[in-house]
Amino acid sequence: MSTLPPSSRRASGAPRHPFMRPALAGLIVLCLTLPALAAPARRVSALPVPPALQALARSGKVKILSRFPTAIAELTGYVVRYNGSTEIVYGQRGYLFVGELISPGNVDLNSGYRTRYAPAPAYGAAIRRLDQTGHLITEGPARAPRIYAIIDPNCSFCYRFYHMAEPLIAAGRLQVRWVLVGFLQSTSRARAAAILTAKDPRSALRIDENLFDVAHEHGGIAPAERITPAIAAVLKAHLDAMDDVGGTGTPTLLFRKPDGHWSVEVGLPPESWLNAYTRAAARPR
Repeated sequence: MSTLPPSSRRASGAPRHPFMRPALAGLIVLCLTLPALAAPARRVSALPVPPALQALARSGKVKILSRFPTAIAELTGYVVRYNGSTEIVYGQRGYLFVGELISPGNVDLNSGYRTRYAPAPAYGAAIRRLDQTGHLITEGPARAPRIYAIIDPNCSFCYRFYHMAEPLIAAGRLQVRWVLVGFLQSTSRARAAAILTAKDPRSALRIDENLFDVAHEHGGIAPAERITPAIAAVLKAHLDAMDDVGGTGTPTLLFRKPDGHWSVEVGLPPESWLNAYTRAAARPR
């Protein structure tokens, strides 16, 4: 897990290791290093749900999607839906654990459990909803490989990705559909609104990124004085789509793999990744 500035609530600069947002408000986040014990002594369905998780489910804050056995005796895994995203949590003897589960061999068990038990994100549906908002900022030719880049105007890693993509867009090798969200700082939503409501949103985005204050992680455009209900709904739709595809950090990048299926990259990728993607995606199938 990368150590990132506290202000970057869901910003990530490390590929595949994003700064995770707090999983469940009001719960203690723990890192567990537990011995690999025998298989659970009791059936998973017979193990009681931890009281804290029961309370969250009753209040409607969390929806329990499924439960599964783990490699640790009596430690049950739960797939839950929280605030639009899917999370993995654990229960044992009435206790609820939220955080990473690391094996004695330093293996991240969360990733394996998520792959096996969590529902796969519906990338195609999320992309269709993003296009339907009518407020994506498109740069680059239609024939070029496409990336949907979900960004916050106050995100320094998004600023770096913007300038990483700029020469590829100018060369006609990449199309980016910029998806504005606003959550990192108190001015994020207002700056995103200022970009989306500008007479020329592409120019407004360029101003925000070219005048970005890296030292203070502030975008270069002045925040909007007022956010209309319509733009507030657009920003919510963009953020909901980010959650739906597992976007735990910004930038969140949606791209089409060589097999034609959509996938996601969370965080700032290496420049080599972006160049390799444009080359591979440009090859005729």
